Amino acid sequence: MAQEKKEKPIHADHRSRMQERVRREGLSSLAAHEVLEYLLYFSIPRKDTNALAHRLLQHFGSFCNVLDASEEELLKVEGIGPASARLISGIRQFDQYYLLQQRRGRPHPLNSEAARIEYVRPLFYGEHNEICYLIAMNDQYMPLRDIRVSEGVPNHVTINTRKMAREAVASGCTCAFLAHNHPSGLAVPSSADIYSTRLAAGALQPLGIHLVDHIIVAPADAASMMKQFQASPDLVPQAALASEPVPEAEEPEI
Repeated sequence: MAQEKKEKPIHADHRSRMQERVRREGLSSLAAHEVLEYLLYFSIPRKDTNALAHRLLQHFGSFCNVLDASEEELLKVEGIGPASARLISGIRQFDQYYLLQQRRGRPHPLNSEAARIEYVRPLFYGEHNEICYLIAMNDQYMPLRDIRVSEGVPNHVTINTRKMAREAVASGCTCAFLAHNHPSGLAVPSSADIYSTRLAAGALQPLGIHLVDHIIVAPADAASMMKQFQASPDLVPQAALASEPVPEAEEPEI
């Protein structure tokens, strides 16, 4: 008896056409729901993913919000299983890893505001909480180590000055700069940012480590606090940053 011919999945031709279109014209030729549909091919190999892509957009409101969502948030959408949630949430992490590796492949001195901003931007890529880093450098302003001081919540982070000082000494640095993000705000220093910068400088100064800057990174911009100190008489001048030792048990919020 002749073997029965297997029925071809009804969405196979659609997938083939989509894949050929991406090969020929790139992802930019697709609408937002089509990009998500295409992405889900890698975690859902034999089902139509069009309706699921539309559900994701409806649930989160935009393509960017979908990619910014956590695994836990993605799992709340009907049809999204663990594999798809890991795939979607991992896209931004892979992108951040790429940017950090690219940065390490071309080291240069961080002796300007622009260089420091370019260096720290990848550290905050896709982050939703405020995170504080100390970038340890040598006398030539070459980066030695990215010290992750602490992570907070979306609108503030507490600096553990003791941990920061210990790790700065361990790095062998002679100078450093702070960097933290404002995930949903502007790159404008608050009074807490100014105060915490003075405390950090005061903790590092007795160790022979000069704090040269504090970079704030926001979604749409970034800025050097040192540059703003020099430009505005209303802010604490740069020379004052290292003038006060850190108080005992002080862990300032920024």
